[in-house]
Amino acid sequence: LSWLAGGTPLILCGPPGSGKTMTLTSVLRLLPDHLPVFLNFSSATSPEVVLRVFEQYCEYTRTATEGLVLRPAQHNKRLVVFCDEINLPSPDRYATQKVITFLRQLT
Repeated sequence: LSWLAGGTPLILCGPPGSGKTMTLTSVLRLLPDHLPVFLNFSSATSPEVVLRVFEQYCEYTRTATEGLVLRPAQHNKRLVVFCDEINLPSPDRYATQKVITFLRQLT
C-alpha cells in the first residue's frame, strides 16, 4: 500500500473476472483515512456526471492562490477515485473521450 500513501496513481490490469475491482474495493474500504469514490463508466459517462459524483463527497472552497477548489467534505480524509471500465465512454467526433480528458485535468 505504499503507492497509496505516496499518492502514486495506479492502473490495475487483468482479464475480465480476475478480481481487480473486488480486490481494490476490499483494500480501500479498510483504510480509515481514505475516502473511496467509485466511478463506473459507461458509454454515457460525461464530465458532468463525474462532477455530480464528486459533489456528493466534496465541497467547494475558494482560496486566494488556487481559486475555486473541490475538497473532500470530510477534511481528515483523502479522496481516492476508482475508475472502473474507463474504456467505455463514447468518443466525440474528434475521437476524444471528454470524460477522460476532464479527469486528466484534475491531476
